[in-house]
Amino acid sequence: MSTIPLPDVDPAYRPPPGTADLSDHGLVVMEGRIITGTLNYERPAYILGARRIKDSSLGAFTYINGRNTTSIYSTRIGRYCSIAESSIIGPPEHPTHALTTHPFAFTRPEHLPLFYRSPEFAALAPPSIGPTDSKPAAYTTVLGHDVWIGAGAFIKRGVTVGHGAVVAAHAVVTKDVPPYAIVVGLPAKVVKYRFATAVIDRLLRFQWWRYNLAPHKGSLDFYDIPKALDQLEELRNEGRLKHLVPSTYALVSTTQSQTIEQTNEPLYD
Repeated sequence: MSTIPLPDVDPAYRPPPGTADLSDHGLVVMEGRIITGTLNYERPAYILGARRIKDSSLGAFTYINGRNTTSIYSTRIGRYCSIAESSIIGPPEHPTHALTTHPFAFTRPEHLPLFYRSPEFAALAPPSIGPTDSKPAAYTTVLGHDVWIGAGAFIKRGVTVGHGAVVAAHAVVTKDVPPYAIVVGLPAKVVKYRFATAVIDRLLRFQWWRYNLAPHKGSLDFYDIPKALDQLEELRNEGRLKHLVPSTYALVSTTQSQTIEQTNEPLYD
């Protein structure tokens, strides 16, 4: 484990761009960052200016083109995903069945430490014991492999977006998205599927994201899906298509420091 010290500053402050160089650990972070809690990731992964990433995971080759706008919460993200700027994925929700929707009624000091610095807020809030409606669940929201999230999309907490799906720009996703579906609108609805049903079934059975395609990229026809699958199946049958086994890390961020540690297993088989 290596520790990356951050400046000794007020807890409300977040470090400026470039405070910690994580590229040696396979995580490329640019244009500002607010990573909080634990980020589990497979290398390589790319965070190009996200506004906030909290308690989430990133599969290999996934990139987030945030431009200081995208926020992601408690989300398990697969390999080869493309997430555009101004996206909001899995944000926390407030209970609507209580006397009030305000956080004082359902949070604890460990959830909103900045709020609880105020003695007035601390006096109003419940004690820091027992279950709460806001207790975070690990990876509440799930993006499968090879998912494309368009600019300005909103994905409700608890939703699963299937492998290969496309969420159009500014779509508001409130329910699960089937694999390889393209969803559009508010609320988001399936307008079509990327491929015919037989091709989708074949893609889901093969799961190309489990394999290392780099040695074969020059020979694969990515624009003829049946042909590409024929080629990949032949390579696998010949024993020449190897599983992708990327190095995996856990990055834990607090207001004062970051620790990063290589873990023993990939996030995905």
